[in-house]
Amino acid sequence: MSQSKLVKSASILMIITLISKVVGFFRDALTANAFGATYSTDAYNMAVTIPNILFATFSLAIATTFIPILTESLKTKGKEEMFDFANNIMNVITIISIIFGIVGWIFADKIVFLMAPKFSGETYNLTVFLTKLCIINIVFMSLNSGFTAILQTLEDFLAPSLVGIMMNLPIIFYILLVPNKSIFGLTIATIIGKLLEVLIQIPWVLKHGYRFKFFINLKDERIKRILILVIPVIIGTGVNQLNAIVDKAIASGLREGTISALDYATKVNGMVYSVFGMAVITIVYPMLSQAATNHDLSDYKGYLNKAVNSINVIMIPTTVGLVLLNEPIINVIFRHGAFDDVAANMTSTALIYYALGITFYGIRDVLSRGFYALNDTKTPMINGAIGVIVNIACNLIITRYMGIGGVALSTSIAAVSTTLLLGYNLSKKVDGLNSKNMIYKGLKILMASLIMGVGIYLINKMLPSNMMSTNLGSLIILVVSGILGILTYIFIIYKLKVEEANEIIKKLIKK
Repeated sequence: MSQSKLVKSASILMIITLISKVVGFFRDALTANAFGATYSTDAYNMAVTIPNILFATFSLAIATTFIPILTESLKTKGKEEMFDFANNIMNVITIISIIFGIVGWIFADKIVFLMAPKFSGETYNLTVFLTKLCIINIVFMSLNSGFTAILQTLEDFLAPSLVGIMMNLPIIFYILLVPNKSIFGLTIATIIGKLLEVLIQIPWVLKHGYRFKFFINLKDERIKRILILVIPVIIGTGVNQLNAIVDKAIASGLREGTISALDYATKVNGMVYSVFGMAVITIVYPMLSQAATNHDLSDYKGYLNKAVNSINVIMIPTTVGLVLLNEPIINVIFRHGAFDDVAANMTSTALIYYALGITFYGIRDVLSRGFYALNDTKTPMINGAIGVIVNIACNLIITRYMGIGGVALSTSIAAVSTTLLLGYNLSKKVDGLNSKNMIYKGLKILMASLIMGVGIYLINKMLPSNMMSTNLGSLIILVVSGILGILTYIFIIYKLKVEEANEIIKKLIKK
């Protein structure tokens, strides 16, 4: 894929992901307005979450390890053979997911008790009933992951990016169009949304020549390779989840509301990252896999450099923006109703320190995909475990002095340490990554971002100090500072001649 096509594809993915997030917020607002916060919504939320807990990590790990093997099959044996292998592995995964589903349905009451031990009476019974309905989502998740892997291997990213929107539409239509709404109807709408995630991708895979065949060949050595590769990914993903558990465990000893504030800050940070960072990572992973399959280290390193530089171009100024505009961002999104100034201040503080690690999250995930493309899933797992140890150590030391800020900062420090370790290990593995080029461009991007930050700071100083006290005032600050900051950054980065940034700017000008 050319640099021009990469930029175009990434831009489209960012726009679709942003739309998906907006649609998701709209869905949440409608759901809250229609159903409020009752025992039935607690039951619904838990029932929807349980299939994800049971199978999402496995499904994601399969998709991650699937792409390099599919790429290799496409290169060495052709598209038809690749589709045959895809059918084989998807049939295996589907059978596994059905087994998971049957077990989940049979033991739904036990699972609900483990996941929500405080639920009792009507809440518990409703959760068990809804969980038995939602357990079918496990099958849909496995099919969704398989089709996504096939399309991304073929460098077709549109349909997979639409699944987030499609998932929300049945819920939105149900709430808007059905007069007598019930939590049962909402659950059915959610299941239909999961089914649509699969159905939206079928026309695309058919267009590429895919045809379903039911056969299973467990003797295929590629299945054995996937099973060997997938175990460290599952462990590594689980290890990464430990960071969130550690944060909440430490935060539980701080003032009331700390855990909620961390969750809100994480949502903002995660939304920004998924819109901008994941678009680059999604596109570059199949390219890295293809280069690795071709044993073309020159292309492999080139794609890796482009990806890291693109992450820096987007995420470094984003970090500066989040740090300087943390208060108006939190005010506009959350400061309504019971979300008072104390909650806003705690969430803003957490956002500052989470934002410091957002660039490293992106680089870490690019480097991890670099290892996966080389069929090395153990190194990211080991480095992820080291990151958890760093997070725990920092939490124990820093949080006593910084409170909620220390919890968030510890997570960012862990991300930095994991990223540096991954970079060092990958550089050794492929005999250098042209790190000087990445550092040189990174410093240019940092310079442009800091100049942008000075501009945002001065603009905020010129605006009336009491504007932040209202949501409308916060919105005005956010819009004015954001627009002028972005324009300043674009001007400076263009003058500094950072190739990846200039490519994006030229594309925007053409549009």
